[in-house]
Amino acid sequence: MFYRLLSVVQRQRTSQGWQNWSPARSGASTAEAHSVALPAQTQVVICGGGIMGTSVAYHLSKMGWKDIVLLEQGRLAAGSTRFCAGILSTARHLTIEQKMADYSNKLYHQLEQETGIHTGYIRTGSIFLAQNQDRLISLKRVNSRLNVIGIPSEIISLKRVAELHPLLNVHDLVGAMHVPEDAVVSSADVALALASAASQNGVQIYDRTSVVHVMVKKGQVTGVETDKGQIECQYFVNCAGQWAYELGLSNEEPISIPLHACEHFYLLTRPLETPLQSNTPTIVDADGRIYIRNSTGALSNRNEPKRSSQLQGIKTLSTPYTFRFPLFS
Repeated sequence: MFYRLLSVVQRQRTSQGWQNWSPARSGASTAEAHSVALPAQTQVVICGGGIMGTSVAYHLSKMGWKDIVLLEQGRLAAGSTRFCAGILSTARHLTIEQKMADYSNKLYHQLEQETGIHTGYIRTGSIFLAQNQDRLISLKRVNSRLNVIGIPSEIISLKRVAELHPLLNVHDLVGAMHVPEDAVVSSADVALALASAASQNGVQIYDRTSVVHVMVKKGQVTGVETDKGQIECQYFVNCAGQWAYELGLSNEEPISIPLHACEHFYLLTRPLETPLQSNTPTIVDADGRIYIRNSTGALSNRNEPKRSSQLQGIKTLSTPYTFRFPLFS
């Protein structure tokens, strides 16, 4: 998978610079856990303090919903959110997805001013590679859709690709698309910023509080049972991430949510001998099943064609509720 990088990076891969990565960010959330008892009732309960749950809380509070409780079993952003690549790309095939991605890009850019929390936002741009004509045609279609809705992008030459990313091997490519306003963020810090803004808007956030199951009567949500007591509510939002499937089955009226955890791999180098600029473009090579983004080195992630978790094992596959922070090695 590393033929996409030039030899200077391949040499770095085989040196002492390669290591297992573990998160070092351990700062306390700006939305601290409440020491008081849980409220007896609320309008909305959100389960999950990752980027999905905090985003739902943020946007509901922006729309004027004030009676909201967010529950997180561990610490905010402690699940899969912490290990997201943090790539903000508008290069989608559907216009609605492009508009949503563009909105997210703008939102995350202004969150630092709104909350004072550094989100790691850097406008790097993205380069999408084509190894064959079919891929190039697909990129041209995406490029046209982006231009129609006002998002800058262009099909560029291989010479221009090499200029934008000097470590990239371009000898086998037929073309590429450049989206200059794409960006990268720290996904965990974005979640903390969203939580902070939601808290300022009146959302009550409780960490170290687990949802045991959702109480239902005649098909209507009536509340949630937690490890610290019950909360009556009208609406429940399941943003439990890799635990969403098990939580859905634990409801008084079980719901099968089509989501399961799956083993995934990525690699991170130590800083290169000649460090990359912070705004070095993110590379997406769909044909090679790899992306590369700058993160004090070269972060490479491969979308594996074969996964260790098979769909037929879904009913026996579970993620312990105590699983958070660690990476497999």
